Amino acid sequence: MIKLLLFLLPIALFSEKIYETTFTQENKKAMNNPKIKCRMVCDKKLYRQQEISEAISFYKSSKRYTFTQNGFSPFE
Repeated sequence: MIKLLLFLLPIALFSEKIYETTFTQENKKAMNNPKIKCRMVCDKKLYRQQEISEAISFYKSSKRYTFTQNGFSPFE
């Protein structure tokens, strides 16, 4: 068991370096650009709104749920 652990430990330590990334100058400038940051935030908000509208349309078209004034409730 100890031999297996000693064999797998270096593999685990060196495999972490695979996920390290290096940033180019263009990437660093883009990360500090306020217009790009604003665009990313806006895209994230739009994506969330789209997910919410898709969920609402799913529940509206589903036969198992009904909408009332208090929200929606499943048929039982």
